This record gives sequence, structure tokens and C-alpha cells, in this order.
Amino acid sequence: MIMKDLWKLVLMCSWLVYAQGLKCITCQRSSSIDECDSIGHIEECMSNQGSCETVVRRYGDHMSVVKGCKDRRACRDNQLQNTRYAGRSTQCNSDEPNSVCTCCCRADFCNVGIPTCTTHYTLNAPANDCPQVTPNFPHGSVECYDANKVCVYQCTGQDYSVWPKGQEVNVCLGNGSWARETPCCARPCPPYYLLDDVFLYHVGGENQQVKLNQIVQKLRYPKIAEDALMAAALYYSAEPVESTVIRFNEYGADVERLLELAVERMFVVPGPANTGAAIQYALDNLLTPDAGMRDSRVPKAIWVQISNANPADDVKTPSEEARRRGYQLYIIGYQTDGFKFDRKKLLEITGDEKHLFVFDNDSENLTPENIATVNKQFCGDPCVHVLHDHQ
Repeated sequence: MIMKDLWKLVLMCSWLVYAQGLKCITCQRSSSIDECDSIGHIEECMSNQGSCETVVRRYGDHMSVVKGCKDRRACRDNQLQNTRYAGRSTQCNSDEPNSVCTCCCRADFCNVGIPTCTTHYTLNAPANDCPQVTPNFPHGSVECYDANKVCVYQCTGQDYSVWPKGQEVNVCLGNGSWARETPCCARPCPPYYLLDDVFLYHVGGENQQVKLNQIVQKLRYPKIAEDALMAAALYYSAEPVESTVIRFNEYGADVERLLELAVERMFVVPGPANTGAAIQYALDNLLTPDAGMRDSRVPKAIWVQISNANPADDVKTPSEEARRRGYQLYIIGYQTDGFKFDRKKLLEITGDEKHLFVFDNDSENLTPENIATVNKQFCGDPCVHVLHDHQ
């Protein structure tokens, strides 16, 4: 089970459901209608709130906009105050330093944009149409209301949610632009790494039985799937051991079968750690479409696991070629019984200290900082980190 645990170790490396209540955009003390619509959120009104209210206050050159749910009668009473005299004219006025205008409506999202219940000059600005929203929303759906003024995004794929969070609703602003960029449906990373990962295991030394149980218990394993992480593997010493090869397309999305293959094909072959030859073999034979490697939308990485041995051949040439192709290289190294790695040699492989994880004994652990480093490499923009046209 030790080898299976090792594989688990290395593999490590809302939509809001609306009910039937009235839905209003809600904001507090925004400086304009457009700002309110941009930063506001959709609120589901309580059963005793039957109106969407917009209140615009003007203090000289300054404006304050409040939108939200309101009791129907209270909202109506506030709107009636628009015609109440305040100074030389009405409360909702254009000839006094201060004014208060209130508008009510009773349909979902009806208080988006400029209120229409008054001809007050601060509210009667022309409204422009926003670009048409495409109905194609991968892993979800989009529905628009009020003549394309409000669009609601929903994710339907398993474990998908709208990203950025809290941006399920987009509104058309008075200037003819949408309040936000179009969101996407994404999944959390981890455990959903979108990655083609090749694992190279040096099996030429005597200290292969690394104690990893405590490490394994702390990790969240990644999801193995055709639209998430896929793995290939090779064991090597003086030469790549071709009988141990596991290809991306050999096990489908069956992670247990992947782990079984890893254990079945592992054996110790005494010899030096010709890591450069193993990397070159991976470039020529594993990171290929024939082996199941996916297209350029999916990032690629090579992990080298090595114990008590420095690379014995030229690692610089194949490693530079891998990086030239855009692949990232990592090392998990174990140095025990007084052995010390030649870090300069290891850096010829990774090209980056942050990709180098060296442990001084078999009880060492991948720290939260180590894991965060890996996640930062492969868990960037969630909208990029997903196959949007995967069916």
C-alpha cells in the first residue's frame, strides 16, 4: 500500500437558488444609478415586501441612490411624497438644492436602471441598449429579463458554480454597457486540476519505501477525469523501463485503476538515475496525442520523484526543451542517511526553486506552503482552468 499512498501523494500536487418571491436589485448609498446597478446584488424579497423601490437623493451636485425590497404600501406612500411641496416646488424637484425622488415597481428586476415614475431631470437620462447576450453559457444557462436589461447566469454541471462568486446577475447600465464582464462556470481547484501530468519515478536506489501515511491523510486528492487531471507515468533508473509505462489513455477516468497500475508495474531496477533520459522519453512517448495527451488548452507538467541519488546524465537539454514547449517541471526528492542532493543539478531540471521539494528524511511532510505553491501554478483564473466546450 506504500506505493499506492505515494501515488495519492503526488496526485495531490453558488449558484443562488431563487424561490418564487419578488426579486429586486439592492444597493446602499451609491453615487449614481449606474454605480448602484454595478455593485448591487439581487435580493429575494420577503413575503410582506411586494415592491422594488428606488430612492434618489440629491444634495447639490451629489447624488445618493438606494435600491431594494419594500413593503408595497410603504413604497407607494413614499412615491406619493414626490409631489409634496418642499420649498418653492415639490419634494422631487429640479429647482432646489436638495430633492428626494422615490419610484416603485412590482416585477422581478424592475428597479434596474433609470426609474420611470418621474420626469425629474436627474432620472430622465436616455437609456441605451447593451450588446445582446449569447445564450451559449458552457456548463450552465443564461436567462435575460426586461428586454435584455437583466441577465441571470446559472451553472448546471456537477460541482460547477458561477465565477467570480456573487456575479450571477448582470445588468445593463444606462451608458449601454454591461455592469460586469460575462462570468463563467468553474469548479474549485483543488481538487479539480486541469492538467496533463507525467510522473517519473527513479527506482534504482534501495530507499524506496518512503513513509507517507501521515502525509496522505492530510491531502485533498485531485479529481481524475477527462476534463480534470489526467496522469501518465514511467519508472526509470539507468534507462526508462518501458514495461512500466502508464499512458493517459490507459485507464479512462478510473483513479483506482490508475493506482492499481502504478503498484502492479513498480519494481526496483538497480542503476544510476539517468533522469535526463527519462524526461526525453516522456517528451517523445508520453506527452503525445497517441498516448492520450490533450490539446494545448490543457497545461502540462512533469514530476520527478527521486531518492538518495543525483541525476547522472544530461538533464539540462531535455528540461530546456520541455520548458520551451510550455511544460513545467517539478522534483520531489528524499535525501536520507546523510545523502545530500546537488541542488544545482536539480535546478537544471526545474528551472525554479519553487518547483523543488526536497525532504531530509522519510517523515517529512509537504507543508501547507508547499501545497499553496503548487496550487498557485495550476489554479489560476478559474474561468481559464476548465474545458468550456467539454461535453
